[in-house]
Amino acid sequence: MALRATLWALCLIAMAVFTAWQLRGGHTGIDADILSLIGQENAAPNAQQSDIATVRHLLANDGQQAIFMLSHSDRDALETAATDFTGRIAALDGTQGITLPGHNNDRFADLMALYGPHANSLLSPADREKLANGKAETLYRRALQNLYSPATTLSSQSLKQDPFALLPAFLSDLGTKLGTGNDIITHGGQFYLPVMASLSPDLRSSGNDQRWVSAANAALQSITDATPGLSTAKTGQIFFAVAEATRAQSDVQRIAIIATIGILVMIGLVFYSALPLLGALLVVGSGLLAGLAAVVAIFPAIHAIALVFGATMIGISVDYALHYLVLPSNAGSPVDRLRKIRPGLSLGLLTSVIGFGALSLSPTQLLSQIAVYSVAGLVAAYCSVLFLLPLIPARDVRPSSPIRKLHDGLQVALGKTFAPIRVRLIASGAIIITLALAAFLIPGNNDIRQFGHGNDSLISDAGKIADILGLGGSPVFIRIDGTDPQTRLETGEAIRDALAPLIMDNRLGGMIGLSDLIPSIARQTENRDLVTNGLYDRFGAALSDQLPVRITAPDKDADYLVPDDNTARTLPEITRLHSGGSDIIRLRNATDIDAIRNALTDIQNVTLINPSTAISNQFAAYRLWAWIALGGALCVAAILAVLRYGLQTGICVFAAPAGAILFAVLGGYAFDIAQSFFTTMALFLVFAIGADYVLFLAESRNETHDDDTRLAVLLSLISSVLAFGLLATSSVPLVRDIGSVIAIGLIGAWFLAFWMTAPTKHEQTQNQRGQE
Repeated sequence: MALRATLWALCLIAMAVFTAWQLRGGHTGIDADILSLIGQENAAPNAQQSDIATVRHLLANDGQQAIFMLSHSDRDALETAATDFTGRIAALDGTQGITLPGHNNDRFADLMALYGPHANSLLSPADREKLANGKAETLYRRALQNLYSPATTLSSQSLKQDPFALLPAFLSDLGTKLGTGNDIITHGGQFYLPVMASLSPDLRSSGNDQRWVSAANAALQSITDATPGLSTAKTGQIFFAVAEATRAQSDVQRIAIIATIGILVMIGLVFYSALPLLGALLVVGSGLLAGLAAVVAIFPAIHAIALVFGATMIGISVDYALHYLVLPSNAGSPVDRLRKIRPGLSLGLLTSVIGFGALSLSPTQLLSQIAVYSVAGLVAAYCSVLFLLPLIPARDVRPSSPIRKLHDGLQVALGKTFAPIRVRLIASGAIIITLALAAFLIPGNNDIRQFGHGNDSLISDAGKIADILGLGGSPVFIRIDGTDPQTRLETGEAIRDALAPLIMDNRLGGMIGLSDLIPSIARQTENRDLVTNGLYDRFGAALSDQLPVRITAPDKDADYLVPDDNTARTLPEITRLHSGGSDIIRLRNATDIDAIRNALTDIQNVTLINPSTAISNQFAAYRLWAWIALGGALCVAAILAVLRYGLQTGICVFAAPAGAILFAVLGGYAFDIAQSFFTTMALFLVFAIGADYVLFLAESRNETHDDDTRLAVLLSLISSVLAFGLLATSSVPLVRDIGSVIAIGLIGAWFLAFWMTAPTKHEQTQNQRGQE
């Protein structure tokens, strides 16, 4: 026994060292992004991309950007502060690039190098309309004015490529389509200057996001202190994610500390001794440690919600310790005492592993992490009971203990509710039918917006920046499907034509798609014809006489501008306008979704997607899957119960955890707790712990340690409700809902476990005769 205890202790030490190395060394990060809860659903490589996959791709790209908005009534002071701030942000580890109005000269040269050779194929909508309507002379006169303007920057090269100055108009229109953000904005007597920071793709996964946010906040505070009258705002997924992670970590510490203290006080009030406390701490600590070690070993990052959930392992793993600790010292040697509880303990572990194992089949990584954490933690707690607790001297439960007296009183009260086996079977049937109806009839609510806590300051900043940049309205976007890139570009041009009236009516603030950056070959061909026929044929000779270089009509066989790797290097915006095999059109300030949808009716291979709706629909599909999986787990449990205890008793044993689930569902509905995918998955925990209760009682029924087991189950209930009840106080709504549902369900599980396993009259008579 000493050898096994030593080996197990060495395993725990190794897990502690490994976990500390992973976390402190930054090898495993902590993630708080709700979107990371969603798995990848596309199975076929050539299948059309799903809405949720597109949403994930776009939001992942957006997550690599942080926006700072500086404002001041004095423009010079604003630009000075912005230059200082930009240098500080650019120097941070994790910043990939900075976009600052007026500081993009290098990029302008790159754009000219890309677009210049194709100037005659690129027309702004206004120039295109003039040429199509025979108003080419307007463009000719504009070219002359540009030629003799004192501020002209024309060169011989630019005159050869674009003598009619078509490209500046195209680029100016493109800047408008890209939206504000490239200029200093004047609004309400204030000057606003946006600073866009591009972040490294691995910033968040490397665990350095919190450090970057802290440094960025310090930089903001520094320029605010140095520039009187300067106002700042910031937005970006990284700020929200770090705020959520910080809040979740705070919740973890609070819940873990209070739950641990509460459980220690409870054990102290039962034994009046420190030794059982030591035993409980060993079991609880080993469970927490093993669960955490397993998660950091398998996953590159732990979700903050999984971390919070893992803290509730305190309330589960202590159950195993209690069943051993409550056995009286005169029950035999440590081996004899273990032999009494091992069947119930093993069955309880088996059912819990089955229940939590079902979570690992979930398509969300969060629930997979919870499953790994729970299974590893419970197995470790089980091993600690077998290997470590026998080394601790036994202490008896004190008869004067207030919890012992509470237990005795509850036994008397419960004894008055016991019913014949026939009534229990009828109740079991009613539980099963009602549970099926509840699962079918109670509506779900999977709105993504209800899961996170939100940060009031960040939400306010995001609103201010959206108003200034004209990014308000519904965050919808359009996906264009199709295997041919040119067909998608032509579709994008058709969409712009269809939505142009809505932009004119201010029902749509603006839009940007790949075809705005790179017109289709068909459109470029049309533009060449318009330029050739309208400008070169009519005004080419006259303009040539005014220029120091010779100009020639466009070569209709010249190469076209196409979306390739070279284009993507000059135009990184392309990555935000393309996802998988689809093109994306981003909409700004979309206030009339119905009008947009109606305008797109006749255009093929186009999907209007609302990110929040797509995510909510995905969680709704997950919830349906969860109910099916839970139904399967219950069927397996029913079969095992009947095989172990016979038909009638087996049905009653099975009905106890099933009734606990029903209790949690109806209780949650009564308390207006959202019936989401996550609260549905919490029912697996109710099932697993409820099965523990009824199995412990069923295995010890009519045994000499029956009363000790009942006391242990009561102590388990107190510790579990303490742990999960604390989750109900979490500031994160998702965690709060999960904790509430589990706490409600466990109370039902405790009552039903006693009620369903109570001795029948025949068994009571047999016991009385045995005692006589």
